[in-house]
This record gives sequence, structure tokens and C-alpha cells, in this order.
Amino acid sequence: MHKENKLTKKVKAGGCASKISSQELSSILSVLQKNNSANLLTDMRNFEDACVYKLSEDMAVVQTLDFFPPMLDDPYLFGQIAACNALSDIYAMGATPTLVLNIIGFPTCDYSQDELQEILHPILKGGADKVKESGALLAGGHSIQLSEPIYGLCVTGFAHPKKILTNGGARSGDSIVLSKPVGTGVALLGLKGERLLEPTINQLLNNMTMLNASALSVAQDFEIHALTDVTGFGLIGHLHEMAKASGLNAYINRTQVNTFDQVRGLAREGFVSAGSYSNRDSYSEFTQFDKSVPLEDEDILFDPQTSGGLLFALPASEANSLMERLLQKGHIPSLVGNFVSEEQIGRVVVQ
Repeated sequence: MHKENKLTKKVKAGGCASKISSQELSSILSVLQKNNSANLLTDMRNFEDACVYKLSEDMAVVQTLDFFPPMLDDPYLFGQIAACNALSDIYAMGATPTLVLNIIGFPTCDYSQDELQEILHPILKGGADKVKESGALLAGGHSIQLSEPIYGLCVTGFAHPKKILTNGGARSGDSIVLSKPVGTGVALLGLKGERLLEPTINQLLNNMTMLNASALSVAQDFEIHALTDVTGFGLIGHLHEMAKASGLNAYINRTQVNTFDQVRGLAREGFVSAGSYSNRDSYSEFTQFDKSVPLEDEDILFDPQTSGGLLFALPASEANSLMERLLQKGHIPSLVGNFVSEEQIGRVVVQ
């Protein structure tokens, strides 16, 4: 996995110490012109995973873009994970990806032609393989010279306007089901520190390279009220956005949240990413922890996820059946809690 010319050699250790929270992003975006088209069904207001534009009474286009720098040194795996992460935003709207454009930036001046061939080809191949697996078509893209590598996708999908799922449709009493374990940030730090055992490495990489297509396919047989995916804002951040958009609060049973193997032990030792601290700063005012919750569990719930799972809100009567179906499809799902109607909204209560 580790080569002499590491893919991450130009990326600063530990990444950026801070990132833009949803509140800060909302303030920044406030200068933009407000959309007033009745055909624009979702936009930036509730931090949806993608925008949705109604083309006709039975067709809507769904569009997103996502890219990031490498989180590991294997270029083919990086390409796969970045593609899965971008495609997930289409699945998180209940849609099917159709057309894809590559987005790639690379410090070409810092690498020889042989190194460029050795690294860029497998990144693009990894992404292309996942696009093919999704059933979408790779139609082009854009490249640029940058000081550090980035890779991702612009993805276009389609769905019936009345079948679009947003993060704002949860109902009081709904159960919350997550299709993948959490803890990728902690686990990736453990991988970098050569602390992960082989079974944990396989579990981590298998989940990050697993398309969320199968989870959505299973969920379409159930009464899903709201949907998002868990990525950079961590489980708590995305639950806050979901609860706020739905006018509810979320209650989590932290013992029911599945994590990758070794993650709790590593978090206890201090393997906590800068993004986790940023998420804590951003969402602490909306979060209430029971005194029994250990610090490492708090860190894991704030941990930013890469190619994370889908987060479903559905009637409590259907939650166990969805869990069983996801397990049958090879997922490691969690029944993490439920939504509650209270006077305040947008709170995440961890018990």
C-alpha cells in the first residue's frame, strides 16, 4: 500500500486544522442571490446533498459535485473512495446517477512523467470502475495544476419529482437507521500510524469502497420519510441538519452505533482528527451528552466520515425489517435512535 512516491507526500500532515461549519457556510452563502424558481425543488437552504430541478411532472434532474485530497497512499483505492463519496450524494436524494464528469487537480510540476503515469492513471481508473459499477456514464471532466492532489466527481442523476428524498421529512417517532459504521477518520489515522490490524483494514476499505446504491435499493421497499448521508460533518452534524430541517430533535443511543473495529480503542488513545474537533466546535451548542458517555464516544460521533453510510428516517415499525435487509446485503447497519417533537428543534441528545 505504501510506495516511495506517496500520493500524500505533498499534503500537510493532519490536514487543515479547521473547516467551515454549516453555520459559517450559511453566513457565507447569504450574499448569494436567492432562487425563486418553483422548479428548483432543493438548493442550499437545508444543506441538501444535491440540488434538484423539476424538468416535467414525472422527471427531475439531480446534480452534485464532490472532491477532496487523498486520505491514503494507494491511488487506485483513493479514486474508488472519492468516486463512491461523490456518487453517494445522488443516492442520498433517492435518485440514480446517470452522467459523471471527473474533477482532478495535481501538482504536475512536482512529479516526473513516470510518476504522473503511475499515480494519475490508477486514480482515474479507480473512479471509472466505481462509476461503471453504479451504471452511470463517465462523459469527461476538468483538470488543473494545484499545490496538492484532489479528485472527485460532478454527478448528474434523475428521479421522479415526487420520489425525491430530502433531509427534512423526518416525523416524530421515526427511527434512525445508518447503513455503515462510523469512525473512518479515527481508523484512517490508525492506518497512517500503522496501528490497524489486517481485518480492520479490510473492513474499513471495503466499506469506503462500497456504493450506497444497494442500501438505497433496499430502502425503496420501505416508507422512508427523510434521507441524507454521513460525511464531513460527522454523525452528530448530519443528524443536527436532519433534525433542524424536519423541525424535530434526535435522540441517539451511543451503544447502538456500530463503529469499525479498533476505533473506540484508538480514539481513547487520542487518534482523533482535526475535523472531529472542528465538528465539536460547530455542533456542541446543539448537542447534549449524558454524563455516562465516555469522551472517546463523543469524539467518534463528531468524527468526519469519508464515503459514509446513508441515514434513514422511517416508521419505528419498519426499522428492524430494514436492518435485517441491509444485513443480508452485506451492510453493517445501526439502529441509532429516533426523532422526537419538542419545543426546541435541531438538538441531538446522546444517551
